[in-house]
Amino acid sequence: MVEVSASERKLLDTALNAMNKAYVLWGFKVGAAVLADNSQIYAGCNVENWVSGLGTCAERCAINHAILHGNRKIKKIAIIMDATSRNEPMPCGACLQYINDFAENRKIKIVMAKAEKDKILFETVKIKALEELLPFPFRK
Repeated sequence: MVEVSASERKLLDTALNAMNKAYVLWGFKVGAAVLADNSQIYAGCNVENWVSGLGTCAERCAINHAILHGNRKIKKIAIIMDATSRNEPMPCGACLQYINDFAENRKIKIVMAKAEKDKILFETVKIKALEELLPFPFRK
């Protein structure tokens, strides 16, 4: 089992709370929380739409929430996914690129886990650096 710091636990708890507010029509619930460079935490959830391209992922929602409050750099991100999903808890490719665009640096941690019945399943926690999950980002 991965060791989770107090700040990572707080991010996971915030992401879990956001996951419970997700709007899903056909998929699964996801919550995210970002730690901005001003040490504030901003949450987001996935919002689905019957036209799949019109929905938004939890990670982008959380980053947009930080931007709305004047924070354009993130230091860490946590993602929680409903345990009913067969997928591994990790950002999609589009969200990895989005995270890269607003990351303090490419070494920021991405904390990922599943949750069941309002409880984080700590045995599912994985922590990876952004550069591990997106080794070749699109750059300007």
